[in-house]
Amino acid sequence: MAKSPLPRSQPDPTSGRLARFAIVCAFVALVAPRVSAQEFVQGWSDPRLISPAGLGPRYSGLLGAGVGLLSKKPRFGISAGEFVLQPRFFIESEYRTNFFRVDPRDADPQGAVSLHVRPGVALFNPDYNDVAMSLGVDLDVFVPFGDESISDQTNLGGVARLAVALFPRKTFSLTLHETFERTLWTRPQITTNANRNHNVIGADASFHPGGRALDFTLGYAYDLERFDDIDLIDSDSHLLRFLGSWRFYPMTYAFIESTLAMHTYANESAADKAAVGSLVPASPFRVYAGLSGLVTERLGLLLRVGYGNSFLDRGDNFSSFIGMAQASWRFSPKTVLHVGIARDFEEAPLGGYLSFVRPYASFTQRFGELAELTVDFAYEIRSYGTWEPSEIEVGGDVIVPQVSDRNRSENAVKAGLLLDFDLSRLFGATLGYRYESVVSDFSITTNGVDNFVAYDDHRVFASLNLRY
Repeated sequence: MAKSPLPRSQPDPTSGRLARFAIVCAFVALVAPRVSAQEFVQGWSDPRLISPAGLGPRYSGLLGAGVGLLSKKPRFGISAGEFVLQPRFFIESEYRTNFFRVDPRDADPQGAVSLHVRPGVALFNPDYNDVAMSLGVDLDVFVPFGDESISDQTNLGGVARLAVALFPRKTFSLTLHETFERTLWTRPQITTNANRNHNVIGADASFHPGGRALDFTLGYAYDLERFDDIDLIDSDSHLLRFLGSWRFYPMTYAFIESTLAMHTYANESAADKAAVGSLVPASPFRVYAGLSGLVTERLGLLLRVGYGNSFLDRGDNFSSFIGMAQASWRFSPKTVLHVGIARDFEEAPLGGYLSFVRPYASFTQRFGELAELTVDFAYEIRSYGTWEPSEIEVGGDVIVPQVSDRNRSENAVKAGLLLDFDLSRLFGATLGYRYESVVSDFSITTNGVDNFVAYDDHRVFASLNLRY
């Protein structure tokens, strides 16, 4: 017999655990997109190396904080022979209005103050010849303050990246790369978390004939993803990528790119194989052609059009147009505006895939050598493949969750600003604000209790950045 629903203040622990487990599976694909290809980049391309906000190149969605402005030679670091060693230490305090990112229809959002302590170091050789190397290691000691449910989220994350390019200036070059990232995620408010351990190791072989006007790159990577508590969505992927480009003007390229991934779930069971849209192995394929470069001295365009197919082992596939159009207007060497729209898809543990259309904009203004302001906004329209929940056994009881719609859809907003002060060679400071929202009426029901997936979260942060 099904248990009677309990008041919100005393939720049914079984139904809550099951529904929130399903919710966290569905959201992992959104907050932790899969890595498709790793490009070798020397540390001097961005002297900050990672964003002081701790969000790295994903700070502005498809763009990055400061993308479009001229890079600088390394001003930080200690010379060690051919290498530059860059130690850094970021300490950041933040306040979130919705720490667990819960829907107010399920529970009252909890605000919380937390601390991020991020020691790190980078090592690279900017004046490379036959071998170029770049190494970066950054830890994230996360300490939230609040009641036991919040303080128990204290944990250690971080990222380590290593890339070695052999003969990078020659006609043929080979790049070996390795990235390990531990991402901390504090949704939902139960013992299950979505902390993710993600490792990608691979190699890119490149051929640069015609004085490097032409470039052909073939890459392979092995992608391993493991979660602390949600072992059902642990996954393995083999990633293949081909990129060909032609630089027909000094700052303008035509290119064609194709990617193929062979993605499986490490703990796929017989029950999962029978379920519609649950943990479906896939071989997502993309191919597109495009143009990237300057149309005038101030206007740059990035255009790409192509086709993508999720190639799921069972169920309906995403099979449609994918593409991206972005215009970048440089008002001055210190001011740039990007406006664009993208359509693409990602694998999803529940539903097989999600597709999205994302219009976005980003504005960056640099104030001399003292400060840099970045403002960004993105709006996403998301659609999932068909998902029909299967039976779940907990404590000897067999429960079949119900969903409000077999084909989940939702909208999402991401916006914010970052003001980065470069106070001196040794000290920097950052002030920032981020807003994230998922707008959805989608719900998962177990034992008569509805659990929704929407949320609003405001984040205000400040950091002190020490570097040498």
